[in-house]
Amino acid sequence: MTEEYPDADFSTTSAGDSIGNLNRVERGFFLKPYIDRKGAANLRLHKYSGSDAGLSYIYFYDPLATWIVSKCPEWVAPNTMTMIGFTHTLMPIFILYCCIGTALIGDVPNWFILLQGLFYFIYRLLDEMDGKQARRTGNSSALGLIFDHGCDCFAAGYQPLIFLRLMQVGDNLLAKIMTVCILSAFHFITLEEYYSGYLYLPMFNGVSDGSIAIIGLSLYTAYYGNNMWATPVYDGSWLNIDGVTILTVGQLFALTVSVLALSLSFFK
Repeated sequence: MTEEYPDADFSTTSAGDSIGNLNRVERGFFLKPYIDRKGAANLRLHKYSGSDAGLSYIYFYDPLATWIVSKCPEWVAPNTMTMIGFTHTLMPIFILYCCIGTALIGDVPNWFILLQGLFYFIYRLLDEMDGKQARRTGNSSALGLIFDHGCDCFAAGYQPLIFLRLMQVGDNLLAKIMTVCILSAFHFITLEEYYSGYLYLPMFNGVSDGSIAIIGLSLYTAYYGNNMWATPVYDGSWLNIDGVTILTVGQLFALTVSVLALSLSFFK
């Protein structure tokens, strides 16, 4: 993701060496450049433009991140903040799948749920801090933006998988619907930025305001246990979905989140 290409002018090597390295990568059978020549040239021209109208960003994340960044040493690289934050999204999914289980149903220890909420908060805070640190130190770059948004893309995929297990949705079509809807919402917002040149996050967006809901639900579930999500609510046999005979609180919540996520990406 952070490979350097000559047209992007991010390499410290000579132009001839850089072009030769790029040609060798292009000829490789397995290795392909993340950014091609045309994209690397256009990368130099990219200027980020966006805004976040989320209430939690305006009144919480922005002032807190600004204050913490003002206390950070200037030698701390913005990409280091991005990577540390991204690591905090990797650790919960690694612990869940390697130590607890891969099924999307079953008990989850309360300490893990608490850890998930704490790590997600750290990720979100560092995600707000890296850009501020980059502007503060004069290290802003389009390549850093790609790295930041690339990490966010992976995080947008990890979080649904974790919460599908916490809410005990089960290995069924409902889990697939929620995952696709969340990823589609992220995709359409990014696609809008691609064509409009502006990334606008409205009030009650899933990034800033949604993170408060994620953290709050994590703390709530850690206190009461994730078995509360398995409480039966309504007959679901009419859906004809394998493994779903009675809709639970978690499954209904997952469907609601799916509809909201996809709707908010279209209607602002």
